[in-house]
Amino acid sequence: MDLKNEIAGLNKRVENHNWQAVVILNDEGLPIRKRGVEFLNRKQDLLLAICLNNGYYNRENIYRMLRFSLNFSNRVSVFFTDGPAKHNFRAKGYSEDKVLREARLDRNRLRNHCLAALERIKIEEPENKSKVIFLDWVDIYKDETYLKEYECLMTLYEENLEFHKDINTTTAKVLKNRLQEGEDINSKVPIAIKYVIEEMAFILAYPNLSETTKQNTNHGANGFSYTYYEPWPVFENLVEGKYDGIVREKIGFILVKI
Repeated sequence: MDLKNEIAGLNKRVENHNWQAVVILNDEGLPIRKRGVEFLNRKQDLLLAICLNNGYYNRENIYRMLRFSLNFSNRVSVFFTDGPAKHNFRAKGYSEDKVLREARLDRNRLRNHCLAALERIKIEEPENKSKVIFLDWVDIYKDETYLKEYECLMTLYEENLEFHKDINTTTAKVLKNRLQEGEDINSKVPIAIKYVIEEMAFILAYPNLSETTKQNTNHGANGFSYTYYEPWPVFENLVEGKYDGIVREKIGFILVKI
């Protein structure tokens, strides 16, 4: 069965739940998206982000993203953005105690949504034996491969004007939806740029993370897709080597709307 038919099959099974999965099958011809579609077609490993302080990730959408992912991969890794999100909380002027508290509470709430979704999927699709692994930023922040990628991206940010500009633009766009009206976004960008850089460093390092960080050390080693609901130009350009000439051929990007 080809990919389009498999997507149609999933949509047939969930239509009575009033939702559909719309997978953007490389509409712009981008190599990273082409790889993502190829990996999805081969049911290779998937990496799914659940983002803090983002209204898209409500209980129902998390269920839908997980159900989609588990239908197209036998092995799915999930990470929450509680580590990087602390920089956005700092940009909002929170005290450090409040930063830590908000990140912890938001992460726990989203993790509970994930666990509830997996129980629901188990009931609806008892034959589905795909596995989900959760990753923790406490471990990621100590991983040598991650730390090297982070340092490389921080250097790139400091030395490459185009990357610097695109990171700042992405960060300002995120902050626009987080800060109070009238606050000076540009003054907050230097605090919050680490959110984007940390998340991208993690994804670049993902295939080679240690066993302490990633239980299945070979997860993603032969190629994986990062699954998201909207385009992420700076990340897609980074993976394709636009800024540093390094093409990360093990990383695909799946754009799926539910």
